[in-house]
Amino acid sequence: MFDTFVFRLPVWDLATFCGRIAEDVVSPKGALLLPKGADFSMMESLNRRNLATTLARQGVSRVAVQEKAEHSLDEILNIFRGGCRPSASDDKKLFENTLQFVTSYCKDVLFGSPGNIHVFPLLRIGRFLAESVAANPEILLCLVRERPRDYFLLSHSLSVGLLCAFLAHRLFPEQTRVIASAAVGGLLHDIGKQYVPDGILNKPGRLTEGEFALIRRHPEVGEALLKRAGVGDTVILKMVRHHHEKMNGSGYPDGLEGRAIPVAARISAVADAYDAITSERSYKKRLPGYKGISEIIASAGNHLDPLVVRTFVNAFGMYPPGTEVELSDGRCGVVAAPGERSILKPRVCIRTGSDGSHYLHPVLVDLATEKNLFIQRCISPAGQAEIC
Repeated sequence: MFDTFVFRLPVWDLATFCGRIAEDVVSPKGALLLPKGADFSMMESLNRRNLATTLARQGVSRVAVQEKAEHSLDEILNIFRGGCRPSASDDKKLFENTLQFVTSYCKDVLFGSPGNIHVFPLLRIGRFLAESVAANPEILLCLVRERPRDYFLLSHSLSVGLLCAFLAHRLFPEQTRVIASAAVGGLLHDIGKQYVPDGILNKPGRLTEGEFALIRRHPEVGEALLKRAGVGDTVILKMVRHHHEKMNGSGYPDGLEGRAIPVAARISAVADAYDAITSERSYKKRLPGYKGISEIIASAGNHLDPLVVRTFVNAFGMYPPGTEVELSDGRCGVVAAPGERSILKPRVCIRTGSDGSHYLHPVLVDLATEKNLFIQRCISPAGQAEIC
């Protein structure tokens, strides 16, 4: 579980702070404004905002604070650490609980007034996502479930944050700070889109040149927004600015090429692309996970970093968890986890027999141990079989 953290918090972040003051807060003229030990968890949100305003007017820019993760964080981490693979219904509940938790800290960031960003909760979320993914990678099963279209920006940001934390953990397992920063960078990668009207973001038809030019500005706008809010973490800033750069130099905003693109931005590019491909929008239908994997592989080299793509595919396999499949013997089921020996041989939870009868108790089959058994077709959500 997380330790207690002590550091100097920007005064405006007191509006969402829930810990204690670590040192007396004194005005430039020497007047005591806030005593050591003041407990912000007992204050109403409005009172915290008013106090932050008062301190700022007195010339206070930062306050020494001592913060500990709240009970809500403990509860959600306990879900992740339950020790058993979640069922489909549990999986949906897990995603909803996580979404609700992150929403409580990020709603102002993603849907509020431009510039209304509180840095401290974002650092807490980064630790939360990083530890959650490290403790239980199966949380990524949540990414294959349907999500409400109304929450696309928020749920997409959460999914990208989770994927970035996961990929950073696979690439740099010992660099915990980088993993946490990657989680926050993924969460905030589209923060600049709050300046883009919803009518453009959700336009079902083709964008005009002017509309597309406005959307292309969101990485620069997002970086400027975070800098103005006091975010100085270069990993986060580079992810926000460069997540649309491409390996062949055809991306934006700076047209960076190959290794000139920061590695954290190359991670976020893969995470962003996969979740966008497998999500439904007003202007497109979602593709199933296995087709998303195929598109990611096809983009390696020209658009996406081959190393990050290989890490992604090795972790997820060619058939991501949640993919409905038909086996060569006619039985049908759902991919439960990637194969440990082969990306083509996942573990499948069998639900129906070759005659179409439903199993009372689903059977878990590891295709890596079945020499003559393989995936014959993937089944679309509408129940139509497709050759994989």
